[in-house]
Amino acid sequence: MLTSTLHEPSSVYATRTVSASAPREFPGLRQIVREVETAWGLRETTEVVRALNARMPALIERYRPQLPGWANGVDTHAASYRRIELHHCPLHGFQILAMVWGPGQGTPVHDHRDQWGIESVWQGELDVVDFAVKGSAGDLVRLEPSNVSRLSTGRSLGFTPEQGLHLCRNPSHRNATISLHIYARALDAFNQYVDIGDGWYERREYVPSQQHSQ
Repeated sequence: MLTSTLHEPSSVYATRTVSASAPREFPGLRQIVREVETAWGLRETTEVVRALNARMPALIERYRPQLPGWANGVDTHAASYRRIELHHCPLHGFQILAMVWGPGQGTPVHDHRDQWGIESVWQGELDVVDFAVKGSAGDLVRLEPSNVSRLSTGRSLGFTPEQGLHLCRNPSHRNATISLHIYARALDAFNQYVDIGDGWYERREYVPSQQHSQ
């Protein structure tokens, strides 16, 4: 059920890509990569998502105490969050990202270009608001919120290619959130949906590599 405390973030999907000197390796990463490689052999996409989603809580419990200090020095006044690529598989193409969300930071509505994904919370909380398409006219899409999931530390959420139209936001006014995201392929381009009023959104392509890194 939707709550009145959820508000859509800025319509500009700006992210901050960290420098190459940022800590990218931690003890759990190699195990997560192995888990994805194992799940990759399953026949159906839904089976891959189900298997990885089921494994994440145990991985978080085991490796979270060794998580790098990505949240240290987070700019609590910035409008954007940090996006850190941890792994990009040269064989299968899947990607693992860490995202660091300052208090109140989030995304607009966006899709994942028809691919599956796993989003898990390793520190703090993350609200994920799903949207349903109710109509379209060219690049204009009518959307309605359909579900809200508040992921606390240790929880994860999986979506299939038919799903994954949502926004994410750190609901805390004081604490940072760290989440890990696994995507079937590198999320190098996708669509964001800009609210133009009366439930209508304009679909715009977003390419992170073309944005200014900070």
